[in-house]
Amino acid sequence: MKVVYSIGVCLNGGGIGNIAYNAVEEIYRKKYLEKAICQEYTPGKIPSKKVIELKFLKFLSRYPLRFIEKYLFKNFKSYYHIGQIYGFFSSKKISECKIFHSWRGSGIRPMEKAKKLGAKTIIVNASSHPKMQKKLLEEEYAKYGLSFKPYSKQQLKTAIVEIDKADYIEVPSDFVEKSFIEEGVPREKLIKIPFGVDLNKYSGKKNKKDGKFRAVFVGSVMIRKGIQYLLQAWDELKLENSELIIVGNICSDAKKIVEKYKGNKTIKFTGFDDPKKYYAISDVFVFPSIEEGSALVTYEAMASGLPLIVTFNTGSVAREGKEGFILPIRDVVKLKEKIKFMYDNPKICEEMGKNARKHVENFPWENYGKKILEVYGRILNE
Repeated sequence: MKVVYSIGVCLNGGGIGNIAYNAVEEIYRKKYLEKAICQEYTPGKIPSKKVIELKFLKFLSRYPLRFIEKYLFKNFKSYYHIGQIYGFFSSKKISECKIFHSWRGSGIRPMEKAKKLGAKTIIVNASSHPKMQKKLLEEEYAKYGLSFKPYSKQQLKTAIVEIDKADYIEVPSDFVEKSFIEEGVPREKLIKIPFGVDLNKYSGKKNKKDGKFRAVFVGSVMIRKGIQYLLQAWDELKLENSELIIVGNICSDAKKIVEKYKGNKTIKFTGFDDPKKYYAISDVFVFPSIEEGSALVTYEAMASGLPLIVTFNTGSVAREGKEGFILPIRDVVKLKEKIKFMYDNPKICEEMGKNARKHVENFPWENYGKKILEVYGRILNE
């Protein structure tokens, strides 16, 4: 089996680059990797000779295209154009293979070339279906008088064509799978594989030295992540001897929202920081996101022994009532109710945290890679 894997960012460089790396490492370990194509590679266990880097794109994305987006045309989507340029050049690196595995947004050309060479094609879609994502985010930002366009007309059209042309689509959660089915994508075309976590990095050991109840949020502080609902819920609860820790940079769209709660001394904004130390001193992880795929911070929090209060749209692997609570989006009443439940029931909260650690042990990164290889075998047998 020959596999060509392509992602238009830095492989093993954080974010989706890390997700992709964990897949590619397992493919290489099984000796199936023909080549990995990427913008850049942060060296790991995969030999550099197996990786093709298109480093000039890093310069393009950081300077000329970002300049155009920031100063000349506000509707210019630099990351979209980088994806198309990446697709053009990466298509020239495609060779004969059985499986071509790429990430949506990396261009249609490489997929078309791989198909001509006889490959089965899989694209990873890490968030909800583009139409669903567009609807959810435009609705949410409009509530705050903000014009937010996650997709231009051309970008949305290209995304749909890419989805239609792929043989299979890898999705990470029930939420993402549901969004694709609701948009008419056949269920049999979807491959659901949850992401993973480094279980050694997040031990689950606590470092609480006081009796204060703490809830923690980790991620970019932005409207998309539902920070507006969390801050409102916490402010209205007025829990004694408690603290809400917000770990992450405050984005421009949320600055006015955050400013309203700066006077609340029970809310601590840390800025960008290593979340491990905050997981260790907290009781519950709260993440009421409007739109995600399968947020990696939810895996980290579970591995750290924290129960979750999250929305269905967060794409968490937590189960309702076992490792925490799964809420509908935009529901401040439910959010308050579940935070208060954790506050009032410390023993249940602690037990759910232990359940979370145990359950997430089913999702080490090695399993993510192994499940991908199982899918390859099934596809080729079909």
